[in-house]
Amino acid sequence: MKKKATTYLLLILCVVVWGTIGWKVYAALQENTPIPVPPVKVAVAPKKDTISLLLNYRDPFLGGYPKHKATVEKTVTEPAVHREVYAAPPQEEIVPDFQYKGVIRFGKMTQAIVNRNGESLMLKANETVGEFSVVQITDSKLVVSRKNKKYELSVQ
Repeated sequence: MKKKATTYLLLILCVVVWGTIGWKVYAALQENTPIPVPPVKVAVAPKKDTISLLLNYRDPFLGGYPKHKATVEKTVTEPAVHREVYAAPPQEEIVPDFQYKGVIRFGKMTQAIVNRNGESLMLKANETVGEFSVVQITDSKLVVSRKNKKYELSVQ
């Protein structure tokens, strides 16, 4: 009996819902549709700006108030004659861009271990690294020269 009661209840609910939907559709079709009226353009007069900004106040970063008003005078100057002056460019002091790390001896041959740009080099006397040539190698120092100027590098 419960099954029949539930079926009848759902049937009545379905008729009510579909009846409401049908009534809304029927009512919408029976109404007289209004004629659309084109929008009327209204002329709007421009209003005057009621806000005015006074931006003639003192700049807070300039310091005190000026004592007097400065006048600007325009002066016309003749263009200067361009003269080129050639002078020898100042020579910069170029220092060795490598570090002396130590010495290695193979019998009577002595070589210096030099670190330049993360790369280890082994140099003999009179060899060059960059613009520098090796003059003397000892256990505690390395003497290099560039353009007849000598530089001493100590072990690091």
